[in-house]
Amino acid sequence: MTAERRAAQRRYSTRFLLAMTAYSVLIVVMVFLIKRIEPLWIKALLALVPAIPIAVALSELLRFVASQDELERRVQFEAAAEAAILTCGLTFAWGLLEVAGMPRLPVIFVLPIFCAAYGFSVWRATRRYR
Repeated sequence: MTAERRAAQRRYSTRFLLAMTAYSVLIVVMVFLIKRIEPLWIKALLALVPAIPIAVALSELLRFVASQDELERRVQFEAAAEAAILTCGLTFAWGLLEVAGMPRLPVIFVLPIFCAAYGFSVWRATRRYR
């Protein structure tokens, strides 16, 4: 790994970790405050605040992928495509189960499902191209 790639990896890891730390703090604060605030529009704004560090984390992921070479970008692209397909399939199947009476899957779980599928898919794609 070149010094430039190591620097990009370090920058991504640091910024991603900071964004996820901010998200973790903000989600706890939001859940605490949202029960104590009355106007719905303020609740809605407060509920969206944790989305800001998530957007930062996702933009850092895009920046990191853009800094990679062609093979690494291909791995990331294939992993993202596979994760999207898995997420769509799982959430669609769960939607059909909901019609049959299963409990509803809150939409907030879609991103964690995608992230888990993406992590698994990156691991698989990386092994494939070794």
